[in-house]
Amino acid sequence: MKLHYFILLYLATSSLSYFAQSKNDGFSIELIHRDSPKSPFYNPALNQRQLMYNALQHSINRASFLWSKLSTSIIPDIHGVYLTKISIGTKPSAKLVAVDTGSDLIWIQCEPCVHCYEQQTPIFNPQNSSTYRPISCDSTQCMSLPGGSCYTRKNTCLYSARYNDESYSYGDLASETFTFDDATNISRPIRLSMSNITFGCGWMNDITTLDVEPAGIIGLGASPYSLVSQIKSKFGHKFSYCLVPFFQLNVSSRLNFGENEALISSTKHMVTTPLFLKPPKVYYFLKLLGITIGNTTIRFHNTSKKVHKGGKIAIDSGTTFTFLPTHMYSEMETIMKREIKLKPLRSNTTRFLQLCYQGLRVSDIPPVIFEFQNAKLELEALNNFVNIGNDIICLAFAPAKHLPIFGNIAQTNFFVAYDLDNKTVSFKPQICAKL
Repeated sequence: MKLHYFILLYLATSSLSYFAQSKNDGFSIELIHRDSPKSPFYNPALNQRQLMYNALQHSINRASFLWSKLSTSIIPDIHGVYLTKISIGTKPSAKLVAVDTGSDLIWIQCEPCVHCYEQQTPIFNPQNSSTYRPISCDSTQCMSLPGGSCYTRKNTCLYSARYNDESYSYGDLASETFTFDDATNISRPIRLSMSNITFGCGWMNDITTLDVEPAGIIGLGASPYSLVSQIKSKFGHKFSYCLVPFFQLNVSSRLNFGENEALISSTKHMVTTPLFLKPPKVYYFLKLLGITIGNTTIRFHNTSKKVHKGGKIAIDSGTTFTFLPTHMYSEMETIMKREIKLKPLRSNTTRFLQLCYQGLRVSDIPPVIFEFQNAKLELEALNNFVNIGNDIICLAFAPAKHLPIFGNIAQTNFFVAYDLDNKTVSFKPQICAKL
């Protein structure tokens, strides 16, 4: 049998300590936007325009990277748009980590650090935990790990995570107990512990930044090393999230594992589209057929050989803005100008977004429907336009020369559910701040 089959069997045996009644019971954790007042990285000195500019620049860098490194194991970035708290080890202490659908391997900074960047909480010391277990070089996890190597003197497996800005994390591959605060019931949160989670214990980390950064990263990709894959024996190979809009960042978003049926009162208005995976099964893709604005439809076509033939557009929680093929974006901008009965601002007024208006109202914006395979998704005004300050409202889309990406602004106020067994993604309109 192939090695990846054995690793799937191993990872599926992770034991869980949790008061769930069945395999399909789920749990939820808090997602904090990096720019939220609840985030330790919140900078009150930045105005709305600066926040939007930073988000766009981060999105452009991420989109360019995803295109150029589509078939490699390099990961977009450590900095993260969404954060959550985890605890690890026998004497768990909270760590703030980035959560990313565009990553797979879980890793955190560990002592003794040869080279570590600054983080807010103490660095994890595996010597203080009785449940820490290094993984051997001859294990299937090590032999199947992209970029894995062996420390022969100790017969321990080494991992290497590289990022688009030449940052990296390097250290031991190990297993440990991870503990989360289950936020399914906000009034009665409970602790949820999962043992034998495979992760990278990073003792050499060089992150290109001058800021304090998260202690590590939790990957939600589809590879066997992601958190969602490692806990599927208990909760199923499913996860979902509900992201609050940018103007409500004082409220946390939610990330859910398993069914968590209590979060959805009904499946009415839910639409489902096929999900496509591309090796190394880190990034997720959907098939976009067209976009309807008002009464006009723009058809999708992209002849690029690098884009997966079954999935034309990546769906990514770590990219803020949505990137469309150049021809689609150009047509969208033309139609929007025709439909909106206001005079656009000159492009040099806003510099970084191409179609902006002063005093745009919701009633001025035409209906926008994204037609995916088997699913028509109607976007609200807050999914299509973003406030950059001073009553200036801009189109939250940008042209992409290569890989299109369905970003997180377009996904806000939707319950977005991934079923990795059936390879589908479902969308249901939802006021996420009320979950």
